[in-house]
Formats: sequence, structure tokens, C-alpha cells
Amino acid sequence: MSQNEIKWLATLLMVIDHVGFLLEIEPMRIVGRLSFPIFAWVLAQNWKRRKPESSAKPLITKLLLFGIISQVPYIILFNRLEFNILISFALVVIIFTQIHKVEVNKKFLIMILGLIAAQLWGVSYGWYAVGCPLLMINLKGKGDRMWWISWCLVNGVYAITSGYLLQIFAMLTPLILAYHDPAKDQKPGAIEKRFFYYFYPIHLAGLAALQTIL
Repeated sequence: MSQNEIKWLATLLMVIDHVGFLLEIEPMRIVGRLSFPIFAWVLAQNWKRRKPESSAKPLITKLLLFGIISQVPYIILFNRLEFNILISFALVVIIFTQIHKVEVNKKFLIMILGLIAAQLWGVSYGWYAVGCPLLMINLKGKGDRMWWISWCLVNGVYAITSGYLLQIFAMLTPLILAYHDPAKDQKPGAIEKRFFYYFYPIHLAGLAALQTIL
């Protein structure tokens, strides 16, 4: 699969997850647990390909803008006073930017501060929203033992501390990513590149409206 195909898969899984939440269908929510880690992987891949001298401000601005637009339907649908996933990813990009700027001996400190900030600021997924992309940016083709231990540990700790044990199924995400074939990757078109930013608030608004009917 190409990266774009994997991103479309993540979008489909996200919709399945949100519909499962709305209709209270647990199997759909289990399948949906794979969505966020896949999006985290996509973000990590895009970050690794960016030119060192390029600015991250346009990406941060876009994530924050559509995150703000999505916030009201997000709160209505999930009945949670937390920032949605686009704002979580904006924070991740800010952290990636700072990690890139500082000396090697300060990178770990930035990571820790980022995890704490995500938890304190109440972004969707809390500290996991930062921990997951940080791990995904180091995912190798076949992975390695230490990476897998870290991945399983992070997902296990989050599942227990959040009280949402279904998140444990996110451990399976790298098994899907193993089917990524870099040779098939192509630069997405303008419409495809913007699609998710518009689709995210629109689908939240639609589900939130549907929720008032059910």
C-alpha cells in the first residue's frame, strides 16, 4: 500500500470508530482504535520528508484553524471538554519543531515537556497524542525488539491509565503499516491533500446532528 492509501484507510477507520461511538457498537470501536496511530504514522512520515529549512508554521496554522472549526461539533458529539485531534497534532508538530532546533542533550527534555503539556492542556488522547507520533517517527520497516517493547508499553499504559481498555488493540497498528510500500508513494493532488482537513469538521457536524435525532 502507498502512504496515501494508508491515509484513506485511517480515514475510513476513523469514521467507523465515530459511528461506533454514536451507535454504541463496540466492535466498530475496536476497529477504530487503529485510526489514530495510523494518522500519527502519516504525520511522522510527512515530517521526516520535509526539508530542514522549511517552516512548520503553515502546517501548524492549518491544523489549528481546522481544529478550532471542528471543536464545537466535537464537543457536542463526544460530550467531552477537550481539544480535538487536529489540535493534538498541531501540538505534536510544535514539539517536533522544537526537538529539531535544540541540542541532542535537550531533545529528551523537550519530549518529556511535550508529554506533560499534552496531558495538562487537555488535548484529545492526552500524553498519548505526543507519545504515539514520537514512536512512529522511529518505526523501521520490520521494527525492532526495543521499539516493539516501547510501543506495547505505551499503548498498555495509556489503556490502563485512561480507563479505556479497548485502546490496547492499537498495538496491532504496525502490522498494517508493514504493508507500506515506499515505491508506490506519490505526491497527493491538491484536492486529496486538503480533503481530510475539510472532511474532519464536516463529518463531526453530520454525526453531531444525527445524534440529536437518535
